Parts: sequence; C-alpha cells; structure tokens
Amino acid sequence: MSQKSVNCVCEAIENIDELQNAVKEDCPTGCDTKLLSPNHNLGDTVPFVLFTSKSKPFLAFGNIGGLDNGPCFNTIFFKVEKVNGCCATLSLLIAFNEQREILDFAEKETVCELFRLEKTHYCIEVDLNHFCAIKCLNPRLINRNLG
Repeated sequence: MSQKSVNCVCEAIENIDELQNAVKEDCPTGCDTKLLSPNHNLGDTVPFVLFTSKSKPFLAFGNIGGLDNGPCFNTIFFKVEKVNGCCATLSLLIAFNEQREILDFAEKETVCELFRLEKTHYCIEVDLNHFCAIKCLNPRLINRNLG
C-alpha cells in the first residue's frame, strides 16, 4: 500500500488559491472566505514569502532589462495565480518602503522596511516541492496608503 506524501507548502498554496478565488464568487460562504471579503476592504490577495531548504527567502526578478517602461526589481513576495498539483504560477509583488522606494532584497536585509506591496503582471512557475516553509502576510499590505 503506497502512502501519499503530504507537502505543507503545496497545501498552503492551494488553500490561498481557494480563498482568493472565493472572493471572486457572487456569494462566497464559509469562515475562511471572510479573510479576503471585499466587504472588509482586504481585496483578493494573500501575499506570502516562500523559504528554500536553506531557510532563505526565495528571490525572483521582474522586468529584467527594463523593457516595460519601469525598473527591474527583485522580490521575495508573491501572490498565487494558479495551482496544478504542486506546481504553481505566482505573480511577483513589488515591495516599497514608506518613502515609496523599491526595496532591494538581493543585497541587503530590507524586510523590516516593507510598507507596501503592489501587484505586477510578472509571473513565475514554481515547483512547490522545493520549498520548506511559507509565511503568509497581512493582505492590508497590498496598495497600503501612506499616512
């Protein structure tokens, strides 16, 4: 008898995907969907950070070469767009400090300077089996207003 292996990162991403999709329904039900209910102004995104087996945040790059009339950036923050088993399409969230400067996670520790996250159209495909931990963040970080 074979036993199905469970990957807690896969399960967490699938759960986030279900919660985000529930917000798009006309009449979402259940306790979990209230986390992102439009009535509570939390939008449709649960931002998160994935950690590698070396306990480092997973880093991805967006707008490489600056071809889309904006800066190239790196990020450790993601939104799940689609899940297929333990493979997922993640969109990159660009991170800003309180002065609206883009945070750089490649050269220095700037996580504590995070003030605002914004959605982008840049996506990556990942195999969730290669991550050992996930940290969900407060949805209020998305498009957070200054003062």
